[in-house]
Amino acid sequence: MAAIRLPRWGRVDSAEGVVPWLVFDDTGLPVEPVRQYLTDFVARANSSKSVRSYAFALLRWWRWLQVVGVEWDKVTPCEGRDLVLWLKQATKPRNSSRTKSASTVGTVNPITRKRYLDDRYTARTIRHSNSVVRAFYEYWIELGRGPLINPVPLDRRGGRANAHHNPLEPFRAEGRIRYNPRLPKQQPREIPDEQWRDLFGALRFNRDRALLALTVSSAARAEEILGIHPVDLDWGDQRVRVIRKGTRAEQWLPASPEAFVWLRLYLADVGEPVDPNQPLWQDASPS
Repeated sequence: MAAIRLPRWGRVDSAEGVVPWLVFDDTGLPVEPVRQYLTDFVARANSSKSVRSYAFALLRWWRWLQVVGVEWDKVTPCEGRDLVLWLKQATKPRNSSRTKSASTVGTVNPITRKRYLDDRYTARTIRHSNSVVRAFYEYWIELGRGPLINPVPLDRRGGRANAHHNPLEPFRAEGRIRYNPRLPKQQPREIPDEQWRDLFGALRFNRDRALLALTVSSAARAEEILGIHPVDLDWGDQRVRVIRKGTRAEQWLPASPEAFVWLRLYLADVGEPVDPNQPLWQDASPS
């Protein structure tokens, strides 16, 4: 396992048409089984970023098949298991060596208590890889054109899957993926109140204060907060509507009264009425 090096075969690149990202082989042609699966993936209302993430995971899988010398439709759980074993000890390829980040790689930030990424594949990356490959083969096995057994099997302990299934309800997946690594238990991260006040006080614009207060109090992702419009603010109930990552579903989240105070100050800095359906965040004068 330690001697294996994945070839630099193929690439993921943007594409025109229905599927925004595709896996291309060395000749520059799309990998057809992946293209057909990603077309179905897009039809199930998945975002462009999800398509890109799945494409990279499938590119890694295709490179692995190049190493083991097995056709994509003739794989067994052995190939899926061996990829997990390889990922656990492999080093991620880098286009250039680390410079400024070399001193912090793998360490924990003393303020945010967040661990800096190193050059190893994390448990979450391996689990994501397993999920993507399993979903890819579920699609092809359902069409009757894939291998007989999914190379990423489930570990159904405690009896047959859906043993007590109600015939009036749809079947549901049971069991965890057999070769998924366990996720490390993490403590909630926080920064001390003094450092929070220092961070907030260092901001120069009411816009930035509103952004920070709204993001922290609603617990939404930064991308979700950056994408809101004035029409997405419920001033009466002090809630904000965001588009959730992945599902693209709308969800109203409560926010703090302080966040809405900073929002009012920010909109006062803008000075002119903001179109309810235009992006909320604009350039603003310093307070």
